[in-house]
Amino acid sequence: MSSKSSFFRQGSWMVIATCIGSIFMAGVQIEAMHGNVMEESDCKTFIALLRWLMVFGSVPSAALQAIFAQQAAAALTDETRGELNACVRVLRNTTVIFSLAVAALVCIFAGPVSSALGLNNPAALRVTMLAVLPVICCPIYKGLLQGLHRFALLGWLPVIEGAVRLGTFILLVKWLQGGAAGGVWAVFIGQYLILGIAVWQTRDVWSVKTPAAFSWKHWRILGVPLTLGMGAYVFMSIQVDVLFTTSLFINSTNVAFYNCAMFIGFAMTQFVGPISAVMFPTIVRNLALSKKSNALGLTLAVTGCFAFLAAIGCTLFPKLPIAILFPAKMQAAVLVPWFVWALVPLALANVLIQNLLARGRFAAAPWLFLVPILYVLTLMALAPVLLTLPDDFSAFKVIIQTMGFFCLLLFGVAAWFTWHKPANDASDRDSAAAR
Repeated sequence: MSSKSSFFRQGSWMVIATCIGSIFMAGVQIEAMHGNVMEESDCKTFIALLRWLMVFGSVPSAALQAIFAQQAAAALTDETRGELNACVRVLRNTTVIFSLAVAALVCIFAGPVSSALGLNNPAALRVTMLAVLPVICCPIYKGLLQGLHRFALLGWLPVIEGAVRLGTFILLVKWLQGGAAGGVWAVFIGQYLILGIAVWQTRDVWSVKTPAAFSWKHWRILGVPLTLGMGAYVFMSIQVDVLFTTSLFINSTNVAFYNCAMFIGFAMTQFVGPISAVMFPTIVRNLALSKKSNALGLTLAVTGCFAFLAAIGCTLFPKLPIAILFPAKMQAAVLVPWFVWALVPLALANVLIQNLLARGRFAAAPWLFLVPILYVLTLMALAPVLLTLPDDFSAFKVIIQTMGFFCLLLFGVAAWFTWHKPANDASDRDSAAAR
């Protein structure tokens, strides 16, 4: 009973904290879309830079957090704690060198790169590239907090980041008219602040002297499947459909309606996603201690309830979230139910994927990553057909249905590997021991 109450307490806090942080983050984009805050070209540049920053850092970031959460949760002996410490040191140094090298290269050629990406502000691009470092490094320390069950602080990080980003955005952009560069500086400050907090709060792990050596071979065995598995979910949730619709349709007003509905749908996945963050280290630690766990069933049930309630609410009252967030774009309400129901399978797939990776069932990873590849190829094949439809909203519904199909397919693949276990597959306990 105590484990269940602890699970629900931690899960509830993660949901509440992420929800509050997401509200602050949403406030930044809502402010940016108001014509009296940014010029249209600056707003387009700012939103595009946010998406490119997400695309550049999302897949490796998700994998890093999962890997360090797994190792921290399983670090129950002096030997495993030493290996964790060595892993933190090596991966931290590697990511810093890699991030700075990429940032330096793009900063030097900021002009040509900005032109190639259709951006009007090379200075904003330079600041964005300097923000890549915390985007990639912070998941290392978030993973440590997650694996060590320090959910109180882990929950506060998105709240602090969101509040600082919104406050700085209002100061630099709304009051000082800093444009796209000011908006990116707000992102920069928020990212480095939470990186500093996370580094300081995990110093008892990474500051310990240890003779343990780091094994790149072990890292490849663990890192590649986790990157593929988590990358499949992250790729489906990074709004690649927005980049597709923006490039395909010339009516910017209709595309704005699509983006507003998309924002509501993905807000639902961000709301329920943190519940899985509690489940992941719980399963890993129980495997290391050879204990049984019902964390998967609890997480799937809670996530499913939240997701279905949100979908039903948005179906009955589709205009309500649009009226609150984007009152000038009420036409987007017709797309809201389509978006939310399409993303319900994605929220559930995230639970099953994290369960598979926590248990070391890595055979699912390449099949999971195949789904977003097929999704992108399907969108590209549909492009000529979409342009022949009578209106943009008809085309938008086809795009959302396509996304929903591949979210359901991702859930199906994860479900197959979750409940269908071949006879020659290693047991969970063996997988834990192998790690």
